[in-house]
Amino acid sequence: MTRHCAYCLKSIEGDEIKKCAGCMRRTYCSRECQVSDWTSKGQSHKIWCKDNIGEEDIDWEVKETEGKGLGVFAKRLLPKHTKIMVDRGYRTIKETPFEFINSLMPHGGTLQEKWDLNSFFTKEGGDNLGIRLARVNHDCRNNATNKFIPDLNSFILVAIKDIQEGEEISIQYYFYNDFSSSKEVRDVRESVIRPKWDINCDSSCICKNKEIIDSIQKGHELDELIFTLPIRTEDDIRESLKKVDELIEMGEKYASGIMPLARTYYDGFQIAITNKNTFPLHKKYIEKYLEACEVIDSKHSSNYAEALQYYNTPHLHKNSY
Repeated sequence: MTRHCAYCLKSIEGDEIKKCAGCMRRTYCSRECQVSDWTSKGQSHKIWCKDNIGEEDIDWEVKETEGKGLGVFAKRLLPKHTKIMVDRGYRTIKETPFEFINSLMPHGGTLQEKWDLNSFFTKEGGDNLGIRLARVNHDCRNNATNKFIPDLNSFILVAIKDIQEGEEISIQYYFYNDFSSSKEVRDVRESVIRPKWDINCDSSCICKNKEIIDSIQKGHELDELIFTLPIRTEDDIRESLKKVDELIEMGEKYASGIMPLARTYYDGFQIAITNKNTFPLHKKYIEKYLEACEVIDSKHSSNYAEALQYYNTPHLHKNSY
């Protein structure tokens, strides 16, 4: 079986393959690459070794896909919420190894052009590049989603539905169904994805469905409304929580997985704990928020640590009655 070095990405076979003695899944071409990958120079595998993260050539593979160049495909059934890959995030062109960034599209392009095409911008971490993540293609009906975790300097790619063996793994480069984004931000989506990634959605694409677009806008308006509602009385709080539950229901129907729901779960928790009589209602929200942080941010993140603290001692939150 051909494998790839998890650090330098070199194709290796037979006696060249050196497995991590901890997980027995991640492979290297040399001791030097393994040492690099164990630290923050690579994936920081010492953090992830025991977490059963998906690995190239076992759980997924990079191969040609018609009309898109390279893509990432499932090699086995990847159940919903599987962590498909954890990829080191490079924050600048200078810190990215030349051979890594030079292997990316556009072929023949400058390093800056390759960076601009393949990096992701997040509010939390600015521009970051994941070398393997850059092989994952866009689809408005995405079956996975990704998030950059600044305190871990890592991208996590997570299945948001069951992904079948042989199915291409896809993400959205720019969400059409993000309730937290204003209509103005969503309306410029096409003018961004078409010139940058040559993505052309025709009238049959799910992102053009008027019923869905209208529902996303209603979700956005509800998202903005929730924290303007009064929470002075128990009745006020219960009414606000009804709106939270409504938004969660809409998110489960229209949003891309658990990641965009995390903030709404947290909102429900913050509202419920403000009154003694509604305080017991917080549990269902903090449980879902903790689950979302584990799935998307991982148990190693500061977000998860904070969520676990509030799960165990909700009275420590500043909103607690």
